[in-house]
Amino acid sequence: MSEVQCRAGDTTGFPVTLAQSLYKEWPATNDAQRQIQSLTVPTDFSIQWLNNGIQANTTISVRYTTSSGGIPGVFQISGFNPDGSTITFGKAQYKCSGVISIVQNQHPMFCRDNFAQYEMILAFQIINKATNPSSPDIILLCRPISFQSSGSNPPNSFWNAVDTATFRNAPQTASIDMSTFFGYNASMLMPMITYQTCMPAKVFKTDGTASYGSLRMRVNVVTDPLRVFASENGLGKCSSIRKYTLITSGNGPVGVFGSNYNIIQFKDGTGADEFPNQKNTSNLVPNAAPNSISALADVLQKFEILVPEAFLGKSLAEIANSSKPKEPKKKKRPFKCYTIDPTKDIVDGQIMVDPTTGQSLKDTQKQDILDAAGGDISIVSGQANADPGIMPGDIESFLTSIITFIGTITLLSYVGFIAYIFLHADAGYQLNTKIFHVVMFIVSFILLILFCVNVEKTDN
Repeated sequence: MSEVQCRAGDTTGFPVTLAQSLYKEWPATNDAQRQIQSLTVPTDFSIQWLNNGIQANTTISVRYTTSSGGIPGVFQISGFNPDGSTITFGKAQYKCSGVISIVQNQHPMFCRDNFAQYEMILAFQIINKATNPSSPDIILLCRPISFQSSGSNPPNSFWNAVDTATFRNAPQTASIDMSTFFGYNASMLMPMITYQTCMPAKVFKTDGTASYGSLRMRVNVVTDPLRVFASENGLGKCSSIRKYTLITSGNGPVGVFGSNYNIIQFKDGTGADEFPNQKNTSNLVPNAAPNSISALADVLQKFEILVPEAFLGKSLAEIANSSKPKEPKKKKRPFKCYTIDPTKDIVDGQIMVDPTTGQSLKDTQKQDILDAAGGDISIVSGQANADPGIMPGDIESFLTSIITFIGTITLLSYVGFIAYIFLHADAGYQLNTKIFHVVMFIVSFILLILFCVNVEKTDN
């Protein structure tokens, strides 16, 4: 819920205005730009665009109205699907409104280009306020626009469709890539100047009772203007729209307060409480900030400059003159693909190849020995042909031969003993004893055979 009212010391109103451009030196300071440069921080929110920024055809509609009866006019572009476009800020999730508003430039001092007289604004509204009560209710993405007096927009482009839809007052098909409006691509947002503001609000329940609260908005303004062609009776009609009208998804910003509320009003100065006299009509035109910021100390306290990591530490002028930052270079993989020779590179089911060079491990070992020998091939040959002496395998082979020899002699002697007790009946051996010795001979013979077979397999 946002029934908490704005507190003393909060920045209030939209837009927040500056007494002079951020790109100039400020009064009573000699190093304003160096201090402003300290405001640069990594972009602290992420955005997921519909179709991950891939261009898709859609039908564009334009709603254009003029000021009437004290209600400001609007220039609103809709038709693109907002369902797949979301912002993540901390743990809070925000849903895209699906409506782009074009108005006169609300932040002229944020942009270095004096010809950017207009601004596009896209609103996102929080969808999990109950679990993120301290998060902003609304996030605005803003970007200045500079209209070109000559030329044209590419056929079937978004801005060409907007211009034609306005002129003909009929929907137009266009190819749209939402990620290009506020980012270099689908994953990297452009540098933005950001601030947070509190909007005093009066909300009405469905039973007609009213209470006071606030909407907290986080405003992000891209510093690089968008340049498009606008005909006088097409996109150029937005020149009459001086104030921004907040529009979000669902039942609008009143949805932040809960399902029991159906009307929200911002201050307009008409009623005794400075809110509209009408109780049954929403007023979604934010009241401008009461005063322009004229002290650098207030700028340093209220603003941040969100940039990709490649822009950290750069001044505003450097950021404005920079093109898209280079993507971080991917580290080379330590291994490569090599063709192996099965006849010599595979031994006992193992690939005997150095993965970093593709050479045989034997060749690699020889090269290591050669390097250690200072390149003296005679030393390497001597090491390769030298008698290695008695190795552990030699000892094992010797012991195996001894055991086999002793076992064979023992069994032959045992055969002679068994023959004796069977041939000499007077030896005194009972039949069961004779059978026992026969069985023991057979078992011993089998064990000796198994031992010899196992040794043979191990050697191979």
